[in-house]
Amino acid sequence: MVKKTIDDGGELSSIPNDKYKKFFAKFAEIDTLDIKEWKMAHVLGYFCKKYKEAYGVDYPWKFNNPSPTKCFEVWQGSVLASKLSANPQILKDYIDWGFKELVPKAKRRLTSISFLTKEDVLIPYKMNVLLATKKDLHVDRGTPLPSEYITIFEQHGCRLNSYGDLAFLSQMDPMSQEMISAINTIKEMGFDMEILKRIV
Repeated sequence: MVKKTIDDGGELSSIPNDKYKKFFAKFAEIDTLDIKEWKMAHVLGYFCKKYKEAYGVDYPWKFNNPSPTKCFEVWQGSVLASKLSANPQILKDYIDWGFKELVPKAKRRLTSISFLTKEDVLIPYKMNVLLATKKDLHVDRGTPLPSEYITIFEQHGCRLNSYGDLAFLSQMDPMSQEMISAINTIKEMGFDMEILKRIV
C-alpha cells in the first residue's frame, strides 16, 4: 500500500530559492576578500552586516524577484553606485557613515536600504564628506559646481558655474537678497561654505 502524503508546499524557509542561497553565501567573502575586488553581493553583504550590528536583527530582504540580481536591494545598490561611485571602498565608507550618522537619528528602525539612496542624503554626503576628504581632489576657481547648486542659483536669478564664481559672489558686500536666499538654500542642502576658503 502506498503511503499517502500531504502536499504542504515544503519546508518553511526565510530564503526563497537556491539562487538567493548562493548569493547570500558570497557575503562571508567580505572578511577575506580585498575591498577592491568587491562586487555588488559583497557591498550588500557589508550593508547587511552593519544592519545586524545596529539593530540586532537580520535585514528584511524584500524577495520581490526570484532572481537576486534583479531584486529590490540589488537595484538600490546599482542606483547608489551610479549616483555616488562604483568604487567599493567609497561605497563601504558611505555605508559606514550612514550607520554612524543616520541610523542613530532615525525615529524608528529603518527597514529598507533605500534610505541610503535618497538625494537629500547623497548630495550633502558627496559635497561635505566625500569631496572634502578626497585627498586627490583639487578644488580651484575653475572646478564646476554640481548641477543641483547651479540650478538653485538660476532659480534665484544668479548665473554661475564654478566654485570660483561662488567664492567671488559670496564675498560681495552688500549681497543681494537673491544671492543670500540662494546661499541659504544650498547650505540647507548640505553645502559647506568652508570649502570656498580652499579656493586659490
